[in-house]
Amino acid sequence: MNEERGTQRDIAKSYRDRVQSRFTRTVWRSARFLLSVVLFAGGVVAIYYCEKEKPQEFFNTGPLSRSHAHLQDGCVSCHVPERLTSSSAGQPPAFFQVLNDRFEKGAPSFERIDRACGQCHQQHDFHEPNVVTNRSCSACHREHQGLHGLMAVANLDCASCHNNSKIMQASADRGKQLPPTRFHLNPKLVNFRQVTLQLPRPADGYTKTFASFSEGHPPFQLQRDNFRDNDVLRFNHQRHLNSSDIPPTKAGKLDCNYCHQPEPNGRYMQPISFEAHCQECHSLQFDVRNPDFQLPHGDAQLVRTFLRTLPAQYGELARRKPDITNESQVNQFAAQQVKGLLRQFAPYVERHRSQYDNVEALEHAVFFTVDPYKAVEGFDPATRAKYTGCAFCHEVKQAAGVSYPTAEITKPVMIERWLPHAQFSHAKHAMVASCRECHVAAQSSRVTSDVLMPTKESCVRCHSPSGVARKASECSTCHLYHSPDQPSTAAMTDSRISFKQMLLKIDARGH
Repeated sequence: MNEERGTQRDIAKSYRDRVQSRFTRTVWRSARFLLSVVLFAGGVVAIYYCEKEKPQEFFNTGPLSRSHAHLQDGCVSCHVPERLTSSSAGQPPAFFQVLNDRFEKGAPSFERIDRACGQCHQQHDFHEPNVVTNRSCSACHREHQGLHGLMAVANLDCASCHNNSKIMQASADRGKQLPPTRFHLNPKLVNFRQVTLQLPRPADGYTKTFASFSEGHPPFQLQRDNFRDNDVLRFNHQRHLNSSDIPPTKAGKLDCNYCHQPEPNGRYMQPISFEAHCQECHSLQFDVRNPDFQLPHGDAQLVRTFLRTLPAQYGELARRKPDITNESQVNQFAAQQVKGLLRQFAPYVERHRSQYDNVEALEHAVFFTVDPYKAVEGFDPATRAKYTGCAFCHEVKQAAGVSYPTAEITKPVMIERWLPHAQFSHAKHAMVASCRECHVAAQSSRVTSDVLMPTKESCVRCHSPSGVARKASECSTCHLYHSPDQPSTAAMTDSRISFKQMLLKIDARGH
């Protein structure tokens, strides 16, 4: 027998004493019971009082966002009041109906807030047309979180769908039943005055699941589909960035920012133009003896007219010279310059003399010479760069059905927005030491068809939880949720469901 526990009778007596003590009323237990009743009753009274007297600041859990700062004292703009007292005799108090509704269905205030959002934000439709279930406004946009909290959408909110294979597959299946015209660019992301790349939507839609940008986000579609730039304008990045024989510009050594200059707001780059970015080096100075004598640019017919009227063009040049004072000297100067120009193009003229006369051979040389530098290899780099045939940069075709060399030049189409489904700002990346850190392939690119946009891996180096831009690695940093072509919020507020049910709602098809 265990002497420490005592006899069996002692053990039984000890147990009875403990049980009896549970039901023995003490001062402490009575006080605790009364305090609980008072607190519960006080809470009920406080709710009733707050509904009746409306001291709204009692429930204010934090400051409003900057966008809603004007509603600081107008809680009813979002929080639509709900009567808690009955207005009809013989009816049970509405307060108890509401209380019972809370226990059974959850708080419906989120739906009421969503309807309140729709009163002001009528231009905000929801997600893409193939989305299976739209989220509640309040699920992603949490108010009372400070000045910038409203727009801070967490990755977890996006991953609730994009990291769920069933939801993504259901969305893809729904997308196959919709016409392609329903999927269009968001005007909040794209300036339609820009030349924008629009890649075709995959036949099976987008079904890749991932938790965040750094964890599983697929490669950009540009790289995934190995897209090639179809622009016919020829440009060699490697030569312009690395060649030692390219003379410096007025701004100094030729670099990325000589041609790629940001817009006034710093977000995207300005369009490239011949006059602003090419003409300083490639000035179309086709007569090396007359630096001021240049071909016009931008109109093939104008160039042909210019070449057909060379004596008159040289005459105008002569009249601007102070040492030429009469028409006889003007005519003599023009004749000398035409002969000198033909001597400069002599190898090309001789090669085509059987097909064209001298003027037509000269015209053919200007339009169709693919490598004009061979004819002037003895000149210094600065002079050599200025002599350029049209075909050196452009796609030039002989006009059909014409015997003389009439050229048709394909107009270049340079894409200005490569990633139209994401927002980006070069100004926010000004701290990056060099453009080549992100546009890695530029310094080795020889052909225009190379797409030199940064890869997803290049962005992840900074935009990840361990990168220098970890505070800007949320999905909402680059993407917008709202689509410009969706039904209103009424469709999602037809029935009252709890907030948890709203987030986990499954459609009738079981997805």
